[in-house]
Amino acid sequence: MIHDLASWSRVLELMPTAMFVRDASHRWVFVNRMGCEYFGVSPGDVLGKDDEALFPPEQAARFARGDEAVLAGAEVVESEEAVTDPQGRVRTLITRKTCIELDGQPHVLASVTDITELRESEAHVRWLAYHDALTALANRTSLFSRLDAAVARAAAGQGEAALFYLDLDGFKRVNDTYGHQAGDELLLQFGTRLRGAVRAEDIVARIGGDEFAMLVEDDGTLDIDALASRVLDLASMPFDVLSAKALVGTSVGIVRLDRDAVAAGEMARKADAALYEAKKRRNRYVVYTDELDAAVAHRRKMEVALDEALSTGEGLACHYQPLVDAASGHVVGVEALARWRHPTLGVVSPMQFVAVAEETGLIGRLGEWMLRTACARVVGLPELFVAVNVSAVQLRDDRFADRVLAILAQTGLPAARLELEITETAIVHADGAAVRLLRQLRKAGVRISLDDFGTGYSSLTLLKDLDVDKVKIDRSFVQMAPLAEDSAAIVRAVSHLGAALGLTVVAEGVETEEQCRFLQDAGCDELQGYLFSAAVPEDRIERMRSSFTPCPSVDSAT
Repeated sequence: MIHDLASWSRVLELMPTAMFVRDASHRWVFVNRMGCEYFGVSPGDVLGKDDEALFPPEQAARFARGDEAVLAGAEVVESEEAVTDPQGRVRTLITRKTCIELDGQPHVLASVTDITELRESEAHVRWLAYHDALTALANRTSLFSRLDAAVARAAAGQGEAALFYLDLDGFKRVNDTYGHQAGDELLLQFGTRLRGAVRAEDIVARIGGDEFAMLVEDDGTLDIDALASRVLDLASMPFDVLSAKALVGTSVGIVRLDRDAVAAGEMARKADAALYEAKKRRNRYVVYTDELDAAVAHRRKMEVALDEALSTGEGLACHYQPLVDAASGHVVGVEALARWRHPTLGVVSPMQFVAVAEETGLIGRLGEWMLRTACARVVGLPELFVAVNVSAVQLRDDRFADRVLAILAQTGLPAARLELEITETAIVHADGAAVRLLRQLRKAGVRISLDDFGTGYSSLTLLKDLDVDKVKIDRSFVQMAPLAEDSAAIVRAVSHLGAALGLTVVAEGVETEEQCRFLQDAGCDELQGYLFSAAVPEDRIERMRSSFTPCPSVDSAT
């Protein structure tokens, strides 16, 4: 057995951990190399000194009490504690102490393991379990924990609250334009703005990509409408991202937590239902009412039924509305339009089921079904072209162009007899990949038509950047043109611009002979609207062509 310090020193220097020895007066009599590295000291800094000279008084007293317990019990004592080292750094250390005899006197031998990084990592993991890593706001787990408690209090009549669900409008455009780093910076700034809009005791959470939530306690002074309006204002203010100013908005769904509140999940569902309603027109807020449940249930039923219809084809139909040559009065093409009749839902408006298809990811299947059906029908009418609408969602599919070309090959329809109608909005919100897809199709012979022309804010830029064949003047201008000089001026300007660029100009929404005559005089190339025919089923195309009545000026010209 070793009894002298010199022999202990040789052994302890070989140990792969920090070791030190203190005498019964708590003076340091030995520290090995690893111990010096742990504490950032040299032996001369500590040897012969007691803990009071090296550490804060309270900490020195705690060390002394630990030494006394070891010296009195002659047992191994292990402890984990936060220690401020001689450099002032706070470290988490595991210390194992035992009593040894040196030169006939009891001493304390200690080994020290620094677990600061381990405990910090564990704390970070615990923090991440309840916080969003990007914004440092609460996450979904933390929100629902607080929401559970708030629902319980509200149901017991111990306090009300309001749950806000928020979704940024236009966030994808920021990512696509400036990059994901800019998108992250916008999310950080928006989270900070929300945090500043509520009290410290309220919770603000990021629960998805660009989705946020707020749980606001009602102390009797909460004005939900005022807070919601404030949030809309905060979202509409410019965001400084990468030396640029980004503009977005937000849609907000709100549910009140009162005595009727039930489980947290149900409250979240109601807030989400209100958010869905708000997003229909964007940049507004909607407070949940029971009537929204019926709308959500109907939408869900429509989603399931549409999925079934796309699988079986039952109830879906393609109708065709003629496009008329303004000079000759002849039908030169048809626009394919989706129609749906369901056994229990009845006749469903295209505005409804197309919107559901876009939101649920069914639009790709619906669009492909429309394209295949229309191409197969029109291939037997060699004097006609067919126009098919394409949604912004379809343009985000990298395989879209290949699918279109495959359908043309399978149906035998020449590419030059297919027009794809793209709205200004779809193109403005599309990325460069979508524009390349359209150029690939046009190179293959497919014609591209820009629909609703004049309603967007980048029309001239689109004509410059996207090589289109045709523009369709929006019906809002067409119907007002004979009566309103500003609308008439827009129609004439688009017609002249189209002629200068070699584009076909189509006027849609023609309903009266007066409109028809004006559009002919203005120089439009093709006309479309109820004046000639509504959209008809495929078996009535021939009858429609032979029975519609051109407007008088066209009739007399022929």
